[in-house]
Amino acid sequence: MGTDADNPTATLYGNFKCPYTQDFVNNNLKDVLGKFVDSGQMNLEFRALAYQPPGTTSHGSSTYYISSSDPRISEVALGAWDVQPTDYWGFFEMMFDSLVSGTVTYSDMENHLQSANVSNRSTIINRAQDDQYDAAVKETADDAGSAGVSYTPTLELNGDTTPPHHETDTILNWIESRLSSSSSKSTITIDGSKTETWTNYDFVVSGTVEKSRANNASINPNDTISGSEVTGNVGPWKDSYTFTGDLTSFNVTEGADIYLDGEKVDPSNLG
Repeated sequence: MGTDADNPTATLYGNFKCPYTQDFVNNNLKDVLGKFVDSGQMNLEFRALAYQPPGTTSHGSSTYYISSSDPRISEVALGAWDVQPTDYWGFFEMMFDSLVSGTVTYSDMENHLQSANVSNRSTIINRAQDDQYDAAVKETADDAGSAGVSYTPTLELNGDTTPPHHETDTILNWIESRLSSSSSKSTITIDGSKTETWTNYDFVVSGTVEKSRANNASINPNDTISGSEVTGNVGPWKDSYTFTGDLTSFNVTEGADIYLDGEKVDPSNLG
C-alpha cells in the first residue's frame, strides 16, 4: 500500500489469528496510514507469519506460528493479492474485524473471500490448494527471523523493529524518526531519453547505493553495483540510483543529461 514504489517501506509482520495484530489493525493502523502512507511518505507491506521464524518457539511450537491452519490462511491471502489486488485490502480489513479461530478450511476461506466481495475466488483457492504460494509463506518466516521478529505484530522500518499495538503517538513518533533518518538519501538520474546514442557512466559514493525507478527510470540488469561503485550505460531511456553519503567520483561520456535530486547538473561538478 502506497503512492510511490521508491518510498521507504515499512513491513508489518502479523497473523490473521493474532488478537494483538487485530488490536493494531483496528486501532493504530488508520493513523499510520493517514499520516505516512496516504500522504506519500511511506509504503506499507503486510506479511502474514504462518511459521515460526527460525530459532524461535514463542508459541510452544517449532513449526506453525499459532496453528496448523496458518499456512492455509496465509496462502489464500497471498492468492487474493496475486489474483485480485484491488480487493485485497478490503479482505484484509474484514479478516481483522472478526478473527478466525479453530481449524480453518479452504471452504471457510472461500466464504471469507466472498464476505469481502473478492472476485475470482475459485482461482484463488485453487492456486492455494496447488501450493503455489507455499514457498512465499515460508520465505516470510525466514525474512522475519533475519529481521529479529519473534512475535506479532512487529513493524520493521529501515532495519529497526517495534511492537506497534500500544500508544498511537508512540508508534507515530517511532516511524517519523526513522523516516527522518532515511530522508538523507539522494537520487541521481542519467537521462538518455533525448538521445539515440549510448552513454557510459561510472561513479562511486561514500555510503550505500541501489538502483531506483525514480523519475520514471528503468531497471537495467546489465548495470552493475559493487559495494559503493556503479558502472553502467544508458540508451534512450533513464537510469536512476538512490544513495547515501556523497558522490566521491563521477564519470560520464557525452549524450545523457544528469539530474541530482531532480535538478539538472553539470557532471564535471560531481565527485
